[in-house]
Amino acid sequence: MLISKKIEILDSTLREGEQTPGVSFTLDQKLALAKRLDAFGVDFIELGHPAVSPDVYEAVVALNDLDLKAKKMAHGRASKSDINDVAAIGVGWMGIFFGTSPLSLKHKFNVTKSEALDRIETAVKYGKDKGLKLRFTAEDASRTDLEFLIQVGQLVQKEGIDRFSLADTVGCLTPTKMKGLVSRMVSELDIPIHIHCHNDFGMATANALSALEAGAQCVDVAINGLGERCGLPPLAEVVIALTNIYKVNGNWNLGLIPELSELVKAFSKLDSNANQPIVGKNAFTHKAGLHVKAVIKEPRSYEAISPESVQRKRHFVIDKYTGNSALNNKLIHLGISVTPKELDTILIEIKSHPEKLNWDDKDLISLTNSMGIKS
Repeated sequence: MLISKKIEILDSTLREGEQTPGVSFTLDQKLALAKRLDAFGVDFIELGHPAVSPDVYEAVVALNDLDLKAKKMAHGRASKSDINDVAAIGVGWMGIFFGTSPLSLKHKFNVTKSEALDRIETAVKYGKDKGLKLRFTAEDASRTDLEFLIQVGQLVQKEGIDRFSLADTVGCLTPTKMKGLVSRMVSELDIPIHIHCHNDFGMATANALSALEAGAQCVDVAINGLGERCGLPPLAEVVIALTNIYKVNGNWNLGLIPELSELVKAFSKLDSNANQPIVGKNAFTHKAGLHVKAVIKEPRSYEAISPESVQRKRHFVIDKYTGNSALNNKLIHLGISVTPKELDTILIEIKSHPEKLNWDDKDLISLTNSMGIKS
């Protein structure tokens, strides 16, 4: 149970945390949180995914201009367009991701393993050519064939990746399985391993700590455990466990934990039980456009269990994180047929209102009617 190496904390409140259904931070709120997180002593602050919406792009620019001790990381797909965004803004670190599980390869990308490796290699080379420090995340690593995961890890390491991240995207690992996975990847790679856990079964903190025991160097957290569906390991739980159980001296300002928690509680206005596993309001609610697009095609992409198995229903949030697929699916459900150009226009309008936390059926009907689009 001893953790001897330096442990790093990456806080994703400003990125994954804002993907929580019903949450949208203002620029001032993001700046305030970044400054307090830096004072607390996290090692990385994830600034956001610039391609999501104009306000997220602007926030990443403003956050990158802050004088912080923490390393700043932007988030993006393994694509040239997303890499160009981060390079143009000038963020030093970028976390690029690509789904590596059979579900992701088939339903998200419709590619073979060989084609996936080619796309990943191209993206990593392009990012390194742009002068970026890169963390590659194998999304849905926990449901990826281990030998293929190793192949991916060795490929990106050969191409100069700086960090390799394992994502338990639907929170389906147990601490024992997590330890086995991380131990194997640590033995196969020479670069630091990051871990990204989700809390769909209530084991995110336990899995994160198990990963660190097995040799992972950095763990992703969010204040108050915010994030898609049931969220990430809460910063407070992970840091206090490391300090008190594992006796890790991370030079963290523990006295700031209540302030950080209260700030996020005030900014998010989120019911404290909303992201509770299985029964919480957000347990089967999907927000990010990439997530919704995949779930529409194959629900298992981002659900470890079906909502129907526990008498729940699946929900999609329409807001600034929405993509074309999610919006079109919603409009079809409402009996509204639109052209690709009209869909883009509606999406631009939605993304121009980051303060609106959810466009419900009435809002969407009103918006399309105002554009002369009838159901």
